[in-house]
Amino acid sequence: EMCIRDRAINSPQVLELSGIGDRSILEEKGIKLVHELKGVGENLRDHLGPRLVYNITKPGIAYNDKARGVNLIKQVLKYVFKRDGFLTLPSAPVIGFFKTRKELSAPDVQVHFIPYKVVLNNGKRTLGKQPGITCTVNQNLPESKGSIHIKSANPEEYPSIKYNFLSSQLDRDTLIAGVKLIRKLMQSEPMKEFCDDEIQPGYEFSSDAQILDFVKNKAETLYHPSGTCKMGFDENAVVDKNLKVHGIKGLRIADASIMPTLISGNTNAAC
Repeated sequence: EMCIRDRAINSPQVLELSGIGDRSILEEKGIKLVHELKGVGENLRDHLGPRLVYNITKPGIAYNDKARGVNLIKQVLKYVFKRDGFLTLPSAPVIGFFKTRKELSAPDVQVHFIPYKVVLNNGKRTLGKQPGITCTVNQNLPESKGSIHIKSANPEEYPSIKYNFLSSQLDRDTLIAGVKLIRKLMQSEPMKEFCDDEIQPGYEFSSDAQILDFVKNKAETLYHPSGTCKMGFDENAVVDKNLKVHGIKGLRIADASIMPTLISGNTNAAC
């Protein structure tokens, strides 16, 4: 699943290394042009998700204490003998789709609930010591577009990835509204029985500008890169409706890179 989706990063790299792409980019890297397709590596989109974290006041609910130390051994045994517990959890066991504005014809944000506190240190996620719940929100159809292009003719060198997250005003406004939506849910009467304080970002981040600052500094990719070899017939299209690369006989691309726009949910099923 992850490999298929991540081909949105590898596919444009392979094409450019093979001489298929924008003439100026290939010439700059010393690669002989085989066929020019200006759209290779362009139109990159991904879901961006800020994570809000709340304290859990009711014991025995969150996995921060249920899956730590000796309790982790219990969770392993629970998985081995019952196929249950912490090790059976997907990335988010509870997901919902919501509208941030009533006039919308379809939901514009996706919310993910995780029954433990996630701590991010130097790019690595770990379980927090205190019990909590993590709530992530992402915009379903972001308009911000970036690019992926090779840095050199060396296939071992990672390409340059520029997401340009939040370059669209709609994306900024939608994620601000999504954070407010999570707060409304977590401050509702049913949830007060289980949790209280907002640990991240904290209610002192109250204005739109403060919420946006939190999103800019704490949001993470949800690993749904797509669009870098998009389907279509305009000048930036790379494949046709049958996934055949324009102008190249016998070559198809079948991964998330061919999506003209990002789908409004997880990309694995579509792939």
